[in-house]
Order: sequence, then structure tokens, then C-alpha cells
Amino acid sequence: MKKIVLALFVLLVFSNIDTKSQIKPTREVPSLKIKNEHRADAAKLVNLKVDVSIFGNIAKTTMTMIFENTTHRDLEGELTFPMAEGVSVSGYALDINGKLRQAVPVDKNKGTEVFESIETRRVDPGLLEKVEGNNFRTRIYSLPAKGRRTVQISYSENLTPEFDQTLYYYLPLAYNTIIENLELDINVYQGNKKPIFTEQPDGSLAFSEQNHNYAAALHKQQFKVQRNLAIKLPLNQNSVAGLKQVNRDSSFYFLANAKLEIPKQTQKKWGNSISIIWDRSLSAKNRDLEKELSLLDQFFNTNQNVTVDLGYLDIHFSKARTFQINQGNWEELKNQLKQTVYDGGTDYSQVKSGILHGANYLFFSDGLSTFGQGKIALDKPTYCITSSASSDYANLKQIAQTHFGKMINLTNTTIDQAYTTLNTIELLFLGIKEQHAFTEIYPEKGTTIQSYFSISGIGKDKLSQEITLLVGNGTGAIKEIKVPLKSDDGEIDLQQIWVQKKIAALDTQYEDHREEIEAIGRQFGVVTRNTSLIVLENVEDYIRYAITPPAELLPEFNRLKKEERIEKEERVADLLSQAQNISEELRSWWNTDFQQKGKYPQRERSRRTIDSMATADEPSETIVAPPMPSRSSASPVATFPVVESKSAEGANNNSVSASANSRAANAEASAQEAAVSKDELMEAVTVSAYQALEGHVAGIQVTNTHRRTTGKINIPEIKEDQSYLHELNQSKDPYKSYLQLRDQYLGTPTFYFDVANFFFKRGDKQKALLILSAMADLQIENTDLYKTISYKLREWGDVDHALYIAAKILQWRPMDPQSHRDYALVLQDEGRYKEAIEQLYGILTQSYSPEAADRDDGIEEILVMELNNLITFQQRETAQISVEKKLIADLPVDMRVVINWNSQNTDIDLWVTDPNGEKCFYSNPKTAIGGRLSNDFTGGYGPEQFLLKKALKGKYKIEVDFYNDSSLTLAGPAAVLAEIYTYYSTGRQERKLTTIYLNRDQERNVLVGEFAF
Repeated sequence: MKKIVLALFVLLVFSNIDTKSQIKPTREVPSLKIKNEHRADAAKLVNLKVDVSIFGNIAKTTMTMIFENTTHRDLEGELTFPMAEGVSVSGYALDINGKLRQAVPVDKNKGTEVFESIETRRVDPGLLEKVEGNNFRTRIYSLPAKGRRTVQISYSENLTPEFDQTLYYYLPLAYNTIIENLELDINVYQGNKKPIFTEQPDGSLAFSEQNHNYAAALHKQQFKVQRNLAIKLPLNQNSVAGLKQVNRDSSFYFLANAKLEIPKQTQKKWGNSISIIWDRSLSAKNRDLEKELSLLDQFFNTNQNVTVDLGYLDIHFSKARTFQINQGNWEELKNQLKQTVYDGGTDYSQVKSGILHGANYLFFSDGLSTFGQGKIALDKPTYCITSSASSDYANLKQIAQTHFGKMINLTNTTIDQAYTTLNTIELLFLGIKEQHAFTEIYPEKGTTIQSYFSISGIGKDKLSQEITLLVGNGTGAIKEIKVPLKSDDGEIDLQQIWVQKKIAALDTQYEDHREEIEAIGRQFGVVTRNTSLIVLENVEDYIRYAITPPAELLPEFNRLKKEERIEKEERVADLLSQAQNISEELRSWWNTDFQQKGKYPQRERSRRTIDSMATADEPSETIVAPPMPSRSSASPVATFPVVESKSAEGANNNSVSASANSRAANAEASAQEAAVSKDELMEAVTVSAYQALEGHVAGIQVTNTHRRTTGKINIPEIKEDQSYLHELNQSKDPYKSYLQLRDQYLGTPTFYFDVANFFFKRGDKQKALLILSAMADLQIENTDLYKTISYKLREWGDVDHALYIAAKILQWRPMDPQSHRDYALVLQDEGRYKEAIEQLYGILTQSYSPEAADRDDGIEEILVMELNNLITFQQRETAQISVEKKLIADLPVDMRVVINWNSQNTDIDLWVTDPNGEKCFYSNPKTAIGGRLSNDFTGGYGPEQFLLKKALKGKYKIEVDFYNDSSLTLAGPAAVLAEIYTYYSTGRQERKLTTIYLNRDQERNVLVGEFAF
């Protein structure tokens, strides 16, 4: 049997090519980052054990890593694994109570929600998910203070031979750090030719041989790994080979390999003009630019006289200039490319026909469109070329196929091979002859193939002994290749190879196949875009969240589940009933008359007492307010408690009880303002009916336009004391200075935020947007960064980009009501009112986990105000939306302030101080003049809201207080968006937005704005 395995997986010798062109992949080593922490030594890799098993052209790799937390605080780590094209993680384990526990598949969104719910209980979940590009990320909590955690990741890959007659196995190992213990064990099974190390960590690795099995091992202590691992696996002379593994139902998975003797290939004719699209976004700095230039060297060596239009792509797409290449001399173009400045995000939607002119496009990019939709629209064949290990290969393949071109991946091919692929019209896989006997064949019919290729699928009958592959170029005769299928004893998992090939095929049309991809990922335990792997601490959690555990826990899981001793997670059905109660509270509050009718004498107080009350920023135990001026009369002294400590009682004391006054009395008082309440009418009609009544029923008034005061919003300048801003201010060329400074702050979001603000205030909005967009390239799928970007875009009025960013956040975190709300508010900014109200109303009708519902308790009050604002302010557009009638209330107010923040497990408070010196905040959510503060959010993303129906004359101070950070990481700055309105939900509503960063190490409370009435 061992000899059969050998015969099946070694192939013919290729044509003689100089080995100098052998592949040198650029895949990066897995990297651990602590969220918002830039200290390199906060957590480090101390133990690394790698097991490599190679069977013919199949390699399985298992990496076991132990990380140590060097700090005195529990941390949450994010370990990122870049993977080769078409390779997916199929195994993940995390240590629980000192023992590795295997992960199980789960829907990606559910995995995130469960992970974060359990994380707050200070237990040990682990989550591995696929993020944009072919990158895999595992989030680990906790890395205990001065403690260690173990992570294990496994994957299989289908190796393909290079031009120098061999297969290559490659593993990134160049950590360039000292590792306490390194264990590297390599086994190559059933090879007639001895493998060769072409690169290795220290030069001491050597293969020993026994019965055609080759083994090598390296065990080192206190070892600094500076080089990677590359193994050359010479091929044998067999032209075809196939394996099969029988399933329980007598079907079988198979893998068929074939080597073709290809006649001289047809060379592609490029014509006398081409266009080059060069991605110059910040993430392009991770590309192997020298390798890309080497490919162009070969291209112009063959196509020596050609006109080249060069275009640059970042968040814009523009023509740089036209170059005339004569006699293969392209030095001028090469120098231009070498001098390219890389900055900003990437927006593929900007790429349009007509900007560049040429018979074909060469598109150099990593496939990641971080600032716009990921598709392009061109009218000529497009060849996508990438050299980045973090590329979105599926997207690049889709673009190439859609535009009748090819995708060239320089990370897994030589320059010679890449150019040959680029420059020839290739063979196609045209399917199989025995269609009745086989199904689910991948790659799909019509896929381009090289001289060596492999096919995987499912056979219907275990007795099948052969499969016939059909190949051709689509214009000539079809060649038949018969491949015998031999049974295998299971050393190679053919099922996993088939799963990877199927997912790779479906992934090029991801939106059309997302449900199928998810089902396959969950069935076979493979990480996909919408399937993750999760590890939970105990059996009870698997039962609670309805997740089937790994085999070791199944007996206990089944026993407890049968006994019904553990309650399943009870989802909170919806927030609609709470919103209805809040609507009634808001009506009662709005109808309450906070004006005092009498004027009473006031005893004289000392100057010291009055000054302390008027200027106090920090709350005291009891504050006595000075007299409150009124539109009609002065008011008596009001006393109210103000407690600094956020006790449970104080934190929850945020609801406004119904007024003791009757509605009739309130209506009489309201009549003095020439406005009639329509609450009673609204309880009996739907939105559509209300629209029909509006303007036709006597006494109904949508807005109160007879205000005696006028409001003005003032946003103060934020103090800029960073040294880099001083340097930019003094620079004759600030953008050049920014680029020079950037290397010092490359991974620091606040740097880009501050510099973007700097250019925006100078009137250079284009540079400001470019620099802000660079934040999107700092880390893949980082919600916190994208929220910050969306805040600033809304502040700047850039609705189009804000809508894209908000949509991405909603895609990543649909379990958060804040994601839906943020998206709805941008839809409203764009004038898409119907969609906006659907999003807001949808928040109230979906279900949430108990932890999320508790975390976001009180968001209903903010949503009720915003729903009614849309309903009353945009009647025509929202006339067809059906909304629960109990939610409808006309609630115009003179002042409304809302704060939102981008970081979970962070407690940020809204403070509003009125002209009487009374502060409305978490301990004093109701003020004497009618100020009302929504629920105190001590975790999550907020928001918190302040309302005042009728403003007194004077100044109102708005502050945000960074009360506490209970996150599991070493916290960095939190970004806060403040939305400040005057005359909200009236016919003359005005708004200002401002975004600030709060640093808990430097700032406690910050002034964000003022009202003047």
C-alpha cells in the first residue's frame, strides 16, 4: 500500500528551467496583536511546535503555539494567520484547564456573539474566523496576567509543481524573536527521491530515510528563528495518479492528478497599447513590489514597442501619464513606479473605462477594496496580478474571469511561470467523460489549467476504478486523460481537499453562494467567510448556546441535555414592547409642565456658595440650584441629589416616571403655547392614516414654530498638543512631512485621525479624506477603526463613503443594534428615508442574546425619538411604512444631544449643564427645567441621549466623561461622535456633529460643545 501511495502522487519531469527562478513565497508568519496595544513585548511567542506530514502532493501542517502575557493584566489577543491561495484552516484547538480542546464549527455571526457574551463572564472562549482576504484570525481571551495560553491550528494544502521539476513545501518561520522552545518535526511519506531543504532555520536539518519514508527534526531552546522552511520534493515519472476514500454510503471522495505533454502554446497578442492600473493604497506597501517589477521586466522584454497608460488607484482612480516603450526600454516607467507614494484606502468602484486607453489592462493590487465596493467595471480583458500574502484571491479571480483575463498570484509561482501563464492562451478543463458515475467535480468545467493539474470530486459507486478527464483550448480537439483510482487507507484526508476546492470555486461568486458555503463549512468544520470555529470552556455553555461540542464532551453533553438540567439561552424576543412603554414615558415627559407659576423671595447666599455651584464640573453629594429663569416667571429653589459613585441603583435610575399631573392639565398648559397635543389621536391611527389626517384635522400641529428663543450650537476647537501636529504646522510642505512622520506612527489610528483633521481644517479635503481612509488599511475587518472613520465622514458630510463604511460594519456585526442604527442614520443623511425607518424599526423587532439585551438596555428611547423624527419630518417618503401605532408621538424638542462611541466594554458618560448650573448626568437624569437623560450605558457602544423640550435663555455646556474602561485589553483611545441638535423634530431642525478621541490615561472629561439660547 505504501508503494501505491508513492506511485499515485509523483509526476513527470518538466522542461528544463533554471532553478534560479524557483518560487520564493512571501507569506508572513502568524502574528499576535493585543488590541489597542502597541508594546511589542506585551505578549510573546515562547513555545512553537510544528508537525509537517507530506504525502505525495498533499501536505498537512499543525502548528502549536504557546504565548506568554508579560503584563500584570489579563489581555485579549488576536492571532492572524495569512494562508496561501485556496487553503483554509480545518483544525483549531485552545487550552482549557491545561488541556487542548478542539473547536467546533458555528455560524460566524453567532460565534462572535457567543464569544463576546461569554467573554464578559471572565471565562475562556476561543474563536477562529476568516476575515477579508485569505486571512484567518483567532481571538483569545484570556491571556492571563503573567500567564500562558496554547493555540493549535491545522491546515492541509494541495502542492503544485514548479518549473524546476519539483513540488515545493513552504512554511513561514522567520519570527526574528527568541523562542524558548522550538520543535520542528517533518515526515515525507513514500518518496523514491530524497527531499532537499532549500531553506531552513539553522542549517542543521537533514532527512533520514527508512522504507522510503523521510524524517527530519529540529529541537532548539532559546533559539532566534531568522529563516523560513522550504522543502524541494522531486517528482517521479508517472503521468497520472488517483486516490479514492470510500464513504459509509458506498460513495467515495477522489483526487486525480494528471501531467500533460502540452504542445507549443499559443502566445497572446497584446497589441501596441496596454493600460497598467497600479494600486497605491497604504496596504500596497505589503506587496512584493520588486517581484511585480520583475514580471514587467519580462513583459517588456517580449513586448518591446508599446504605449502604456499608467493609472493610480487609491480611494480615487486617475491617469498618471502615458509612456512610450521603445526597444524594451521602460526605465522611465519603472522609475515612476518605484517613486510611487502609498497612502489611503482602496476603492475599486472608482475604476471605470475611458480613463486609460489600451487593448488590455494589467491590474496590480491585493484585491482588498477597503473604502468602496470590491468590483470594477472595464471594457477590455483584465489581468489581475498580486504579490501580497494577505490578498483577497477570490475577488481577484472573479474580476479576471468577468473581464476575460487571468489572475496571477506571485506568492506561489516563479516569475518565469507567472509570465508564461500571463503570456499564453492556456488549456481548459472541459469536464469528465463518465458524468453518470461522478458528481461535484472541482475545479469547475472551463477552468484554465497548467501542464500539471488535479481534480477532486465524489464518485457514486465505490467499484469505480477509473475516471477520464477532458482537456482542450476550446477551439481544437479534446484530449482524453484516463486516471486510475486506487483505494487509500486514510493517511490523506481527501474529503478536506475536496471541500477546499469546492469552497474556492464557490467563493468567486460569494454573494450567490453564501448559504451553500456556510452549510459546507459547518458540516466539515472548515473556516469560511461565514463559518467560524469556536472553543467553549464547559459543557454547560455548549448546551446554553445550542452548539454541539467536540467528541470528548459529547457523552456529558447528551446526558445533561436529556436531564434538562441546563437551560438553553433564552433570546430576548424583541424590544417592541419596551419601546411602546418608552413612547408613553416620553409623551408623559413631553406633556409635563416644568415651568413654575409663582415667583417667591429668595434668601441671599454667600458669593462663594454661588460661584461653587455655577462652576462645579465634578459632582458633589448635594447641589442646590440657583433661581431658574422662566419665560413667564422666576422659580423657587430646587434641590437634587448628585452622586458620583456609579452604584447599581444610580446606574439604573434613568427612567422618567409618569407625571402626577393629568393630561387635561397638561393640555391646558400647552394651550398657552398655541399648540395642541396629538397623542390621543396618534394612539388610534397608523402612520399612513396619520399622513392622511395631517393638515386636515383642526388642532393638529406637527411642530411648534413659535419659540421665543433661538438656539446656536458652538463646537470648540480641540486642543492639538501632539508634537507631529506642531511639526506639520511649521512645515512648508505638510503632506511631505506627514509621509516622513508616518513611519513612526504607522499602526497608530490617532495619528491618521489627527492629521486628517489638520488637512481638513486647512481646506484640503482631498488629502484629509485620503489620510483618513488609510485607517481602513491598518487592520483587516476592524470594527472600531471603521466606526471611527464613519463618525468623521458623517461629520464632514461625506455621505457616500459613510454609507459604504456603515454597511461594512453592519455586515460584520449584524448582532449589534448600533450597527443598524448607524446605517439608518447615514441613509437618512442621504435622503433614503423609507430605508432608514425600516432599519430603525427592524432593531425593535429582532431578537438578541440576554447579554446583548442587558448591555443595550435603554436604546429604545433613542430609537423612538429617531423614528418619530422621520415620521413627522419626512411624511411623504415614510407614508407607506407600517409602524406600531403605540410608538407614534410628536415630540419636538429645543435641544437634543446624542453621544456614540466605537469601543466595547467602555463606559463613557454624557453631561449637560444648564444655565442654572444643574448638571444632567447618570446620577441626575432628570433636571428641574425638564432635562432628560436616557439610560446609562456602561458597556457596548452606547448611545446616550439628552433631551430638553423648552430651553431657558442662557448657555448649556456639553461634556463627555471617560468614566471607565472595563475592556479586556490594554485600552487605547476611544472615539466619540457627538450629535448636537437644536429644535429637533421641528420644521427648523439644525445639527452639528463632532468626533473626538478620549484617552483614559490623559483625559477624564472633555468639553464637546455649547448651546446658546
